[in-house]
Amino acid sequence: MFGDRSVQVVRLFGTSVQTNVEAVLIMLATGLAGTSWLHGAFIVAAFAVGTGLHLASHWVVAVAFGKGIERMVLTRAGRIDYAGAEPTFVEYLVRTAAGPAMNGLCALAGYATLSLVETAPWHPTAMLALRAFASCNLILLAINFLPAIPLDGGLILQRILARLFGDARAQLVAARVSIALMLALLLGGVLWAQPVLVYLGVVISYDTWRKHLRAQTGVARVWVKPTSTRV
Repeated sequence: MFGDRSVQVVRLFGTSVQTNVEAVLIMLATGLAGTSWLHGAFIVAAFAVGTGLHLASHWVVAVAFGKGIERMVLTRAGRIDYAGAEPTFVEYLVRTAAGPAMNGLCALAGYATLSLVETAPWHPTAMLALRAFASCNLILLAINFLPAIPLDGGLILQRILARLFGDARAQLVAARVSIALMLALLLGGVLWAQPVLVYLGVVISYDTWRKHLRAQTGVARVWVKPTSTRV
């Protein structure tokens, strides 16, 4: 139940939503950034809601283009299996950018409320929850727009490069950029004492190397237990 392996949690509007133990633990670990138990709980809830809105935006855009989503896999290397014909270049960019764009709107709405609305009468708990929601959505926006596979920004980068230079070259360049950015994320996690960022930087870097670059490194391949394509 780690890595790419997942199980179905629920089926919504014909879409299979899947996750695994690792993804749940990563989500819970975001609460370690909180200054209190309550703040930590709000951070976990904010990331969960923000992720839900992110995925819902991908789905809405897919439906707007007359298609849909067969499966959403919420793992460290999450993926979305869209239904229907191969998308056009513009359609691909729009539906891929829809998720982080929604997180950006949520962050903007949250910070605008904190800045423009009279919040003095509010209960401190409500203020804490709103700040957590705004900041977590800002983080989701920033991370998902990083041009690193398998994040939305990385998928957009790879698609643009493929249009310019072809699939093979695009995959190679995107993979190298991804590893560099994930190692930078790892370093940031060390400097900011954020274990979730450190973990994601390590495992996503490894995933990218294994899937896209290992064959070019000259590393001898030993026996590897075959894995099923089914999840």
